[in-house]
Amino acid sequence: MGERTLVEDRIEAGRIVAILRGEWGGAEEEMVAVLAAAGVTAVEVTLNSPGALPTIGRLVNRFGDRLAIGAGTVLQPAQVEAVASAGGQFIVSPNRDRAVIEATRRRGLFSLPGCFTPSEIVEALDAGAQAIKLFPAQSLGVDFLRAMAGPLPGVRFVPTGGVTPEMARTYLAAGAWAVGVGGELFGRAKVRDEGWTALRGRAEAYVAAVRQGGQGGVRPEGESWNQR
Repeated sequence: MGERTLVEDRIEAGRIVAILRGEWGGAEEEMVAVLAAAGVTAVEVTLNSPGALPTIGRLVNRFGDRLAIGAGTVLQPAQVEAVASAGGQFIVSPNRDRAVIEATRRRGLFSLPGCFTPSEIVEALDAGAQAIKLFPAQSLGVDFLRAMAGPLPGVRFVPTGGVTPEMARTYLAAGAWAVGVGGELFGRAKVRDEGWTALRGRAEAYVAAVRQGGQGGVRPEGESWNQR
């Protein structure tokens, strides 16, 4: 897996990747400030959100000294280049694409592609992925994560999709490295209509849940994903 990175350390510190998707009317910085106060240490802005790249730039400028700020729904190598230019630090995709993974590593960003099968997981790791987004997690379930731990020890799995606080606790206890959380964290209604207290309460519930889940998925120093 190579040497540890600052992004890796920040994701591992909080074990939650908050997925910021959609139109938030310029409130993104306020939202991330609330998340940071609750203990979230990594934020992903999806590229299919309006103004995603400028948003990433603003978040990096304000929070880049303490949070990992990255991009999601990255489907093409050219998008990796754009994210790197905006200051983004990690790349998340819904799929496993070797060209995207290789472009991510060339630019020195942390690679977190989406996988659904054992073959996709191994292909992503062979291409240079540093962690694996299990997506959609609600279809795979915690038993799939447990099953992968045997033949693929030390892989950093990040279940994403339909992850509630209770499921976050369960995934971490089963060996997940972190969890990706979007709609379940931000709520179905616009956060600006609910107020910041509701968002902070949900964020704190996730932070408490992953802490209760334990230290799953932590790779001993120097161990590669395919060591037996």
